[in-house]
Amino acid sequence: MWLLTLLSIAVIAEKCPGQYHFVMNNDATTPLTKRGHKRRQALLDAATDIFLEQGYAGTTLDMIIAHAGGSRRSLYDYFGDKEGLFAAVITYHANKLVEDIRRIDVEGLPAREGLTLLASAFVESLIAPVHLALYRLLITESPSHPALGKTIYQVGPGLLLEQLDQYLDYLCQRGELPAERRTPHTARQFLGMIKTDFQICALLCPEQLPSPPQIQAHIDACVSLLLDNH
Repeated sequence: MWLLTLLSIAVIAEKCPGQYHFVMNNDATTPLTKRGHKRRQALLDAATDIFLEQGYAGTTLDMIIAHAGGSRRSLYDYFGDKEGLFAAVITYHANKLVEDIRRIDVEGLPAREGLTLLASAFVESLIAPVHLALYRLLITESPSHPALGKTIYQVGPGLLLEQLDQYLDYLCQRGELPAERRTPHTARQFLGMIKTDFQICALLCPEQLPSPPQIQAHIDACVSLLLDNH
């Protein structure tokens, strides 16, 4: 049912050279007007706030419409129903997290500088309050809607892993990452090393989260371990 909802609202991941984006509309072949984009974004923003405040079960479409304005018909046109809107909210933020990182222009930068910029942006996004709140909500709802969790992994962490893997290949081709340190597991190992326990700490005991300078020192050490093996 959940997967059918996703398909019915056409949450489509389109891969183009250097670009990934999503079309969230009940008719992916019909482009939205500027006003339509504005209305849809208002509904996404309102739905994000209400879902995070009330949870999925406690949220009604009337709450969202009252918060965003517009009509029930517009909501149905853009997202199908409550399930479709929830899927669109989670997908939008997962895609935005990846896109915010992918906008960082590392081409031509020294490997150390490029990896540090990407890693810093990754951790900053990972522990941002809205992403922590959405992560809690997704974990709560994913047992009831497993297809959503799989989809979000593919368009979020999975896509980010793929992009990092390509960047590491680029560094190898430039001779900035020793070939013997490049394996099929390197991108996953690097992200895991960067992530460490920051997310779980921010979720469970935020007062114990390391300070920004401490987080940056950790990132610098991880980059050095990858590039210098120490």
